[in-house]
Amino acid sequence: MITELWPAKPPTTAATLIRGYILQLRRALGDLGGGTVLTRASGYELRCAADATDVARFDALTARGRAALAKGDAEEAHLLLTQALALWRGEPYSDALPTTAVTAEVSRLDERRLTATEARVEAGLLLGRGPELIHELQNLTSEHPLREGLWGQLMRALYAADRRADALDSYRRARQVLVEELGLEPGPDLRELHRAILEGRSLPGPGTSARLVAVPSAAQEGSASASPPLELPRDVPAFSGRQEDLASLQRLMTSPSGSSAVVITGSGGMGKSALAIHLAHRLRDHFPGGFLYVDLQGSREALEPLQSTEALGRMLRALGIAPTDVPAETAEAAARFRSLTTDRDMLVLLDNAVDGAQVGPLLPGERCSVLVTSRRSLTTLGYAVHHLNALSEQESLAMLGSLAGEDRVAAEPDVAQRIARYCEGLPLALRIAAARLTSRPRWPLRWLADRLENERRRLDELKVDDLSIRSTLAATFQQLENDPSVRDLTRLLSILAASRHPHITLPLAAGVAGTAPDQAEKLLEKLLDIRLLDSPEPGRYQMQGLMRLFVKYQADRHLTFSGI
Repeated sequence: MITELWPAKPPTTAATLIRGYILQLRRALGDLGGGTVLTRASGYELRCAADATDVARFDALTARGRAALAKGDAEEAHLLLTQALALWRGEPYSDALPTTAVTAEVSRLDERRLTATEARVEAGLLLGRGPELIHELQNLTSEHPLREGLWGQLMRALYAADRRADALDSYRRARQVLVEELGLEPGPDLRELHRAILEGRSLPGPGTSARLVAVPSAAQEGSASASPPLELPRDVPAFSGRQEDLASLQRLMTSPSGSSAVVITGSGGMGKSALAIHLAHRLRDHFPGGFLYVDLQGSREALEPLQSTEALGRMLRALGIAPTDVPAETAEAAARFRSLTTDRDMLVLLDNAVDGAQVGPLLPGERCSVLVTSRRSLTTLGYAVHHLNALSEQESLAMLGSLAGEDRVAAEPDVAQRIARYCEGLPLALRIAAARLTSRPRWPLRWLADRLENERRRLDELKVDDLSIRSTLAATFQQLENDPSVRDLTRLLSILAASRHPHITLPLAAGVAGTAPDQAEKLLEKLLDIRLLDSPEPGRYQMQGLMRLFVKYQADRHLTFSGI
């Protein structure tokens, strides 16, 4: 309470002031006969009758109206929902201090009011009152242009009033808004409604009726949207390998003694995203509250990492918050997100994270599970960390066979082994190699193996469409560009890449870099943190082959190697 009332600097008498406010509140409630405030060990509790507040009465009426609409009793539903909405008198808490908790509660109540309004309009349409609802729906679509359900109701109301051209124009405007604001086409319900009006046939029933009438109950207060979001990308086709990793992660995230928050880490091209998405699809039955997914863009060469505020906005909109109601300030948006996810059994997948500072504000309520992929271990988050290593030769061959054809691999086993070795167990490299072979189904595997044998052009060969090993490795290098010691780091990398030593020790690194051992160790640890190097044991470092090739032949395209 002190933090809510005085977020910046509470007065020294804050606790005394709150006790005085509670005393005044008790007196006011006593005069009204509406309840009392009890003192508890952790604070205070408002004790009152179940229907003592207007919010409770609103919830009860909307629940009854929703049930009547589900049973097909539109008349009763319309009456009850009209009574519920009549309880509203302007904006909630308009005379209260706009603290974080109050602002979150206002957003929650506004969403429930709008959802109840949609349900009442639906009842009106079913009663044949469409022409009477046109003006109200025009105002609602103007205030909430991204709600497809409202656009569909407006189109139905106009069509019922024999205004077919206006109904079609409403679809045009809805599509324009959705494409311009979100880059999305209208959903299947709205498209089917549009086709029915174009063809002049009877309209389909409201395919979103379950969503329209699903006003959250009191037990769902933490939710802005009654239907759980299911935002996972499509599962990876022909996923292969990683069976031990999958089993370990599944146990970790589902067993009572496991962890509800896991970071999957590994170098670029190791298949972190594919594994996380595949795992999430396997766990669908464990998370009835839904799935949220955000690509934080920490491993995309051509993209800037996503700001935490933008990522929060995407997730809040997925939970049903109108774009205009998403807080602009990161801390406020984070608090709103935690509030909305507190009571949800949900999985949040944060893909391609840059660092802990980016991820911190995006963490949901305590009941949610979190899966993060990153090239860094993000140990400051306190999550369980699962390290991904390169695939074994057997796993690599199995993956190559599942994607390019097991018969082709069996026909040229030695050549297939060569391709697997050149890809060095990186799932991305194997996927690219398989894609190139698939596009030439009659060509022998030797064609690709011979092209990969040339070190200077191996990275050029490992590219197909928008998949590229070089781009993946270059994105790792981008993390060095703002480092104050970037010149020393890149100079050391170049020397290590050209070295014939299988392992780099601290004395060797210090000698070739021309710096003290402790400074060399700091530089090496920075490279280790972003997976430019591996370390099999303390004081010994190594660079994997494809990374070595990138540094040796290609890195000068991305960073300036001064002083070498």
